[in-house]
Amino acid sequence: MPPKPFSLHSILKFRKRKEDLAQDQFLRARLAVEQARDNLETTKQEINSLTTSLEEKQVTGMLVDDLARYEERIQYTQSHIKQLQDTLARKEILAQKKRLHLLEKAKEHKTLTMLKDQQDAAWKEFIEKKEAAILDEIAILHHDRNIN
Repeated sequence: MPPKPFSLHSILKFRKRKEDLAQDQFLRARLAVEQARDNLETTKQEINSLTTSLEEKQVTGMLVDDLARYEERIQYTQSHIKQLQDTLARKEILAQKKRLHLLEKAKEHKTLTMLKDQQDAAWKEFIEKKEAAILDEIAILHHDRNIN
């Protein structure tokens, strides 16, 4: 009788932990993307309010120093928007990589689960055949004993 094949339970637990870790990393990356997107939208709203405020003050009249401050603030906010757009792009790329990593880990876990199920089914079939052979042998021995 061959020994029971290698048990995949510990490997499956390990792969499941890896999958859970990959899922956690993906969720964190996705949250970082959402936060970066929110920061970008907030900054865009800020620059819109600055330009609206500047236009209103220009109509009513304003000092040159105030105009210079507004212009500097708008330029700073525009450069900040560019930085936020770059950050958002980097975080989206990272989130996509984490997603692909998660898909790979989930696929590995699913493959090993299917292999374990096949292995368990083959082992069960082997045991059932052995039991049937033993029962057949017992029946033959019992039949021979009844004849003699």
